Amino acid sequence: MPAFELTDLLGKTWRLRDLRGKAPLVNVWATWCGPCQAELPHLQEFYEKMKNRPDIRVLTFDIDVDLGLVAPYLKEKGYTFPVIPDYSAGVLKDWGVPQTWVVDPHGIWRWKQNGYADESYSDFEKDILERLESTQTSQ
Repeated sequence: MPAFELTDLLGKTWRLRDLRGKAPLVNVWATWCGPCQAELPHLQEFYEKMKNRPDIRVLTFDIDVDLGLVAPYLKEKGYTFPVIPDYSAGVLKDWGVPQTWVVDPHGIWRWKQNGYADESYSDFEKDILERLESTQTSQ
């Protein structure tokens, strides 16, 4: 995963190096993306269950051109997961949305899903948790 040092919408600074030793779940999305709109409720539910686990981090990158749309969108939907605006930072150059990644504790991509498939979300929490936990045992 590309090295980064970026501030989320709440003012917290995130660095790739600070995620070392953790299993990050990363989601790339935009407010205008229909498949993202369908996927984000699942992500929020997962985040709520995992946010206090010291070994797992849920992190999202938003690629909206108009950053002013993002905070109102999050508030309207009740989303509380961390959101790093990436359009101007360009850490994720040319990435499509939505994408979901599992990254191991060394910052290596171990799994990637392009797009959103509703049928794949029947066991989203179980599937993602298994993928995240497996990265910790494969260190």
